[in-house]
Amino acid sequence: MERIDTSLDKNFKVRQIIEAAQKRFGVFGVEKTSMQEIANDLNLSKASLYYYFPDKESLYKAVVEKEQNEFLVSISEKILDIVEPDRLLREYSVTRLSYFKTLLNLSRLRLEAYSGLKPVFRETMVLFKEKEKEIIKRIFVKGNSMGMFYIKDPDQTASLFLDLLKGLRISVVNDKKTMFIEDEEYDRLHLNTVAFTEIFINGLKVK
Repeated sequence: MERIDTSLDKNFKVRQIIEAAQKRFGVFGVEKTSMQEIANDLNLSKASLYYYFPDKESLYKAVVEKEQNEFLVSISEKILDIVEPDRLLREYSVTRLSYFKTLLNLSRLRLEAYSGLKPVFRETMVLFKEKEKEIIKRIFVKGNSMGMFYIKDPDQTASLFLDLLKGLRISVVNDKKTMFIEDEEYDRLHLNTVAFTEIFINGLKVK
C-alpha cells in the first residue's frame, strides 16, 4: 500500500509535485496536462496526488506562486548590485517581462479558460502586485533621496507604473485565442517596454 507522508517528508513531496507540474505546464500548458500525467512523472498514484492537491487548479496556483517567489528573489538580488535608481527601474522592467513570458507559456490557456481560472488565484495575484509595488516604491524613494527623481507620491506612482506595464503586456495577448507568446511577439514587447520605461524615467527625473 502506498504510504502517504505525514511528517517533514510532506513538504519535500509537495515541492517535488510542484516542480514536476511546472515542467509539464511549461511544455504542454495547463489544459493539455492531466493530473494522471503528473502522477506518472513522479511514480505516484493519482489518489496520492489528489491528497496533496485536490485539483489541477490548486496545483497551477502553487506553480504560479513558485514562479512569483523566484521572480521576487531574482529581482531583489539584482537590486542589491545596482545603485542607480534609473538602472534599477530598467532592470525591473525587463526582468518582469521575462517572468511574464514564462507565466504565459506555463498556462497556454484559451482566454475563456483563463477567465474561469482567475478566481482560483486572484488573491495570489493581488498579494504579488503589492509586493511588486513595494519594490518599485523603494526604487522611487531612493531616487528622491538621491536627488535624481522628483515624485510627490511614490506609492501612487508605483501603482501607475505597474498598471502601464501591465497594459503593454495585455496588448500582446488581447486579440489572441490562446495565452501564449511567440518569440517575435516577445521581442516586440521587449522593445516597447524598454521604450516606455525610458519615457517614464525621463518624466521622473529632476530637470
